[in-house]
Amino acid sequence: MTTMPELKNDTTKTIDHQLRYNETVIAKIVGKTLADVPGVLSTEGNVLDNLTDRFRKDDNPTEGVKVDLDNDNRTAKLDLDATLEYGKSAPDIFKEAINKIQAAIEEMTDVKITDIKMTVKDLMTRSEWADKQKDTKSESDSENQ
Repeated sequence: MTTMPELKNDTTKTIDHQLRYNETVIAKIVGKTLADVPGVLSTEGNVLDNLTDRFRKDDNPTEGVKVDLDNDNRTAKLDLDATLEYGKSAPDIFKEAINKIQAAIEEMTDVKITDIKMTVKDLMTRSEWADKQKDTKSESDSENQ
């Protein structure tokens, strides 16, 4: 019986690899996540909680979300500008936003959020906010005609 010589795999090459993220990717995850936080009506310049649909085609979920990303250390700092619902607890909304953002970023990336700041730019009732959205949509529609 003949035995086969053991083959050594000396041809294995080491491949340099690195997964990096663009800051807009992190901002997009954050913006879309904020759409699911009750009490967040919008981020600066971006409609999050539209009464008829969550995001219109022309909305940019990265507006109002600033990201300082360190790809080498896999960390990010966030600075958010938001309009919150009048009568709701801003600290409670902020806590829920932090929890949901951290969970979403951890689920989709290997980036750790080290700092989140939120500036409340405005407080509005749902009806005030809905009226403002109608006015904004009417202005936009008339400009496009």
